[in-house]
Order: sequence, then C-alpha cells, then structure tokens
Amino acid sequence: MDKFVIIKIMNEAMLRLKMSKNEDCEKNEKIKEFLEDEALFFKIKKEIAIKVLTNVGVKKEKLEETYQKLIEKNMYDNLIRKGIIDPKDDNLIVKYN
Repeated sequence: MDKFVIIKIMNEAMLRLKMSKNEDCEKNEKIKEFLEDEALFFKIKKEIAIKVLTNVGVKKEKLEETYQKLIEKNMYDNLIRKGIIDPKDDNLIVKYN
C-alpha cells in the first residue's frame, strides 16, 4: 500500500481516537486538509513533515524512515506522471532531476 495513503489512514484513526477521548483535534483536522494534496511532503520543509508525521502517530524511531519513503524518487516520478506536480514548480522543496 502507498505510504501516503497509510499516513492519511493513520490521521483518520488519530482523529477518531481524539474525538472519542474528547481531546483537541484541531491539528489533525488541519493535517487532514493538508493531506488532500498528494504532493504535500514535496512542498514542505523536513521539520514540518516530521511534526505532521508525529501528530498522525508515527513512532519516533520510524520518523526518518517514513519521511524518506514519502519523498522517494519513484513517488516523485509517479506524481509527475499523474500530473499532480510539475517538476518546474518553484514551490517544491524536494526535487529530483
């Protein structure tokens, strides 16, 4: 399964968990909006990406590995093929030649 899809599912699960415990869901609601963009992790700084991954429930020891999988070249190439990102887009922080 696509790592990005797994992150979306994890965020949904975290939202449900927080709602059931009457905890603040604001961050995860905002993350849900951001995750509508499949190219999100190519457009944000690594520090922000790590915060997003932490908020969705990725374990501390898996943060770097998960981040790297989300920005792999094959993911980048796939998003280009789908027309989701333009390699000439100056807003992309992570790019490949």
